[in-house]
Amino acid sequence: MVDVREDILARLLEVVSTIPNIKTAVRGNMDLTPEHLPAALVLDGDEETNDVSDLSMRPPSRPTSVQMTPEIILVESEVGEIVDIGTLRRELIKLVLFDTELNETIVKTGRHGNGAIRYLGCQTDVGWMRSLHGALRAQFLFKYTLNPADL
Repeated sequence: MVDVREDILARLLEVVSTIPNIKTAVRGNMDLTPEHLPAALVLDGDEETNDVSDLSMRPPSRPTSVQMTPEIILVESEVGEIVDIGTLRRELIKLVLFDTELNETIVKTGRHGNGAIRYLGCQTDVGWMRSLHGALRAQFLFKYTLNPADL
């Protein structure tokens, strides 16, 4: 059984846990307290195929190209206190885009070189929990081939 989506998300959690000064790294859990900060949260995000416009008579179980856009939220301790959100952003981008295992997963599953990892951007926010905490929500795009027979 091979679930590329799950492999990518599990690896993302490992990658964000290596960001310098991150105390807590979790997936899908938004219940943070000040003791957990600075923290990185990996959210599954959306997944889309390119099959919407393809209504041909090909078998529905054929491999298809998928684009997944997980989100990563970085929450610092109190604003400006220990870790600068801009520094966390730079480290996150470098770690995700240059991670050998993520890149190999995308290449291994891609057909005709169509796999890709892209940084899509980020939004910043202040006000997590009761005191002012800086937060950054970053989106990445992972394009890979989904083969239903492998699931």
